[in-house]
Amino acid sequence: MTKKIGQILVEQLVITTDQLDEALTIQADDARLLGEIIIALGYCSEEQLLDALSIQLNVPRLGTFLKLQNIPSLEELIFDDQGLSATWWQQHAAYPLEAAHDVIWVGLTDVFDSFVIEAIEKSTQKQVITVLCSTFELRKLFANVDVAPTASGASPAEGLDDSSAPVVKFVNDIIQRAITAKASDIHFEVFKGVFQVRFRIDGVMQVIDQPGLAMHAAVVSRLKLMATLDISEKRLPQDGRIRVRLAGKIVDIRMATTPTVNGENIVLRILSNEGTTSTSKQLTMFPDQLADLQDIISRKNGIFLITGPTGSGKTTSLYTILGQLNNEETKIITVEDPVEFQMAGLTQIQVHSDIGLTFAKVMRSCLRQDPDVMLVGEMRDTETAQIAIQAALTGHLVLSTLHTNDAPSSFVRLQDMGIADYLIKSSIIGVMAQRLLRRLCPHCKTSHPDSERKAETMGLTSIEAKYPNLITQRQFYQAVGCEHCHNTGYIGRFAIFELLNIGNDADMLGHLTMDEIQTLVQKNNMRTLKEDALLRAADGETSLDEVLRVVG
Repeated sequence: MTKKIGQILVEQLVITTDQLDEALTIQADDARLLGEIIIALGYCSEEQLLDALSIQLNVPRLGTFLKLQNIPSLEELIFDDQGLSATWWQQHAAYPLEAAHDVIWVGLTDVFDSFVIEAIEKSTQKQVITVLCSTFELRKLFANVDVAPTASGASPAEGLDDSSAPVVKFVNDIIQRAITAKASDIHFEVFKGVFQVRFRIDGVMQVIDQPGLAMHAAVVSRLKLMATLDISEKRLPQDGRIRVRLAGKIVDIRMATTPTVNGENIVLRILSNEGTTSTSKQLTMFPDQLADLQDIISRKNGIFLITGPTGSGKTTSLYTILGQLNNEETKIITVEDPVEFQMAGLTQIQVHSDIGLTFAKVMRSCLRQDPDVMLVGEMRDTETAQIAIQAALTGHLVLSTLHTNDAPSSFVRLQDMGIADYLIKSSIIGVMAQRLLRRLCPHCKTSHPDSERKAETMGLTSIEAKYPNLITQRQFYQAVGCEHCHNTGYIGRFAIFELLNIGNDADMLGHLTMDEIQTLVQKNNMRTLKEDALLRAADGETSLDEVLRVVG
């Protein structure tokens, strides 16, 4: 007896019995298939449902089929003289994969569509063998096929209502694939004649999909509705937030729209809570930097700044530090826009500038809440910086971020914001700059002696002499690429650091000239980002090419 789809999903640990019961209850008053309801509830992805259907019906997935077959050109299998044009195949969500003298293999998103199967069999006089395809796989198959426009010439996606179901599936599928690929951002971009979707994975942009330009308006409207934005406003940038449930997980997404000459672009920032709340987690530092960091955060007052460009991991580092400071004896308040990570034991406050709840206003209120530690998401203006300094001078440890290229530049940036030199010297206790490097895939990395010779010309020997005992044995590798890393040669990222522990040396800063700052840097033997990155490459964690890409 064939197992039911719900039973298979439960056995595969994709959904729980309670989630199945909820879907069955909804199906009693709903015409949709059970699988569609489970996807709509966010309990599983399209890929997981297709895997279960493949088991239930004993029908192969497209990936399995392609391992055994090569796809011929579509023109060989269209059979135009029998009435099946490329447009017909696309309209009916089907694709001819392979044909023999009496059999044709057809990729279908809906293998229960008997009308399409019967129409193909009647037109081709061949028996149809179905192959399960996802909507994304079908779009890839049609990517290089010329499909004639409809007779009316009307765009099928001018209004959201005309194609709401496909658009909802498309958006959910893109978000699900981004989460699976561990992408940090999703870019929906429109150019002249092209609408494309790109993911930023490990800091590098990758084109993932190119849906038809006709889908652009509907996708933008769908995303705006999800973020409760004004779908009629297309001339001004808008910011919003989306919370979705996909494959049983709640995902927070920050959304920003930008009008361009070709239409609106949308960028989604995926905010992940995983792995950020552990109190035992530590930063990926060499032991000497870790000792300096522990000295800085053990102090009871002062400002500790983390600097770097957008997407360099500053907030993740801040929360890793907060995880170490978080205990029952310490009151910690965070002021952010938005609150990216939620951690038990913290008082977390979301800034809303639209209603007047600014950083400065929230921080003034927080100082009356008797905190021991404050986290300020970003020092954006003079007023916020001044209040943070006041908090540091009145017995609070303040953690914050600043946009500068390196640690020493932080002092110049604060001066540029109008902060007096004596306030900077009396409040700043440490500054840390950071960047993210991609980690070499352990499955395919190979030894690369040429990198060692190149690193020597970049001063690696003197760096090792300056910071002894950090690298036990030099070993340089290069990226190759395999199925484990999607042929990129890298899996995941780690941070490199430039940490300046000011300690009791603030008087050395004098008038905060660059000469005085450099004197303090030399006294503290501060390792620069480039030096730290070279040591990481010599330790075999990343490639020299990646070091040069990020820090030059």
